[in-house]
Amino acid sequence: MRKPYYTLETLEPGDSVGYLLKRCGVVMTQLAEQNFGDLSISFTQWTVLIYLTQQEHISATQLSAHIGHDMGALTRVVDELERRGFVRRERSSRDRRAVEIAITAAGRRQALEGKRLVVGLLNRLVEPFTDAEITTLIGLLQRLLGHLQSEAIARAHATPSPAALETPRRPRRKPAKPAHGGAA
Repeated sequence: MRKPYYTLETLEPGDSVGYLLKRCGVVMTQLAEQNFGDLSISFTQWTVLIYLTQQEHISATQLSAHIGHDMGALTRVVDELERRGFVRRERSSRDRRAVEIAITAAGRRQALEGKRLVVGLLNRLVEPFTDAEITTLIGLLQRLLGHLQSEAIARAHATPSPAALETPRRPRRKPAKPAHGGAA
């Protein structure tokens, strides 16, 4: 087993893989939102549309998990995209009780228009790197993502501890005190 890379004594945010990835994501999203200022959709809306170009139909739960939005925020984004004719909600062909989200032709056009902006932004972001460095970076990030997904799946399938299965006890209610110290 290899020696741990991080220790309590040596961990600093500027050297933390998690911190650096989070900061890069935040700054890249901010830059992307600024670039989308001239487009009729936001970068956040574009992330939904571009993912839907890869999926014929998807549930809101699956979409939320993939793009990392909570369901409330996603619902508002999808509502706006639907109002503007870029997506539609449809009954699932597999389960008529379920509703799935699908992209429209107008949504595909918006996704392509936004993709042009993202390609330009990404090319500017990787300018300081050689092609070989970019390929290495992408490979390392893909490998990290695969590892993280494996960890998440393993944890989701792990057997919960017996303590986690116990039903929490409700605290006993204290009798109500009479108002103003008087008799009830």
